[in-house]
Amino acid sequence: MNSSTVYDFLEKLIKYKKIHKNLVISHVVKYHNLIQSLLDWGIDKGIIEEQDDELVLANPVELLVSLPNFGILPDRFTPYIEWHDFEKYISRVFTEFGWEVYSNYVHTKADRFQIDVIALDAISKLSMFIECKHWKRMRSIQSSIDEIASKHLMRIERYQRNCEWVCIKINKLRSIRYILPTIITLHDLPVKVVNGIPIVPIFKLVDFVINLDRYIDALNLVLHENRCYIKA
Repeated sequence: MNSSTVYDFLEKLIKYKKIHKNLVISHVVKYHNLIQSLLDWGIDKGIIEEQDDELVLANPVELLVSLPNFGILPDRFTPYIEWHDFEKYISRVFTEFGWEVYSNYVHTKADRFQIDVIALDAISKLSMFIECKHWKRMRSIQSSIDEIASKHLMRIERYQRNCEWVCIKINKLRSIRYILPTIITLHDLPVKVVNGIPIVPIFKLVDFVINLDRYIDALNLVLHENRCYIKA
């Protein structure tokens, strides 16, 4: 197999969100059935849709996070992932595991702040306040991760000062005892925790949600008591 051709093919599909079926046929015949296997899987999952003479990529992030399962490194394709697709995927993962999700909370009072995703788990009484970092280049992340973590902690502090106002819009926050600030990125970084905040690559998000208690203990993550928690 000419692996560069497989990567070129996927780059066209992810960059332009569609590809002509004739191009699919030429690549499959000339190089490897890996492409056909990947496309068949994507169509079966609804990630790729057949529309007339084209294949349309309906869920770019779902395809991206699944590429390692086919032995394909995904880093080359992250620059083509749009921010709204990135956030939408994160919200969907939490929703599928029973969390209640609020996207793009903006506090417009004097102490202004924004939280990309607020995920609430009523059973554990835990909420994740998530910063979605859509860096497209690895170098950008590594040089600024400490600053990003510090700014995210400031958002938690601002929430604590203004939680009564926030709970008017998101009343279920009153049943949440602990808050875990979290940063989710498109890349797998060598740094896993900064100031008690987990740095979660999108490729490991599902495992992080499923095994959250284990990650909290293993990484010594810092849970913040919710000042507006009301015990039922």
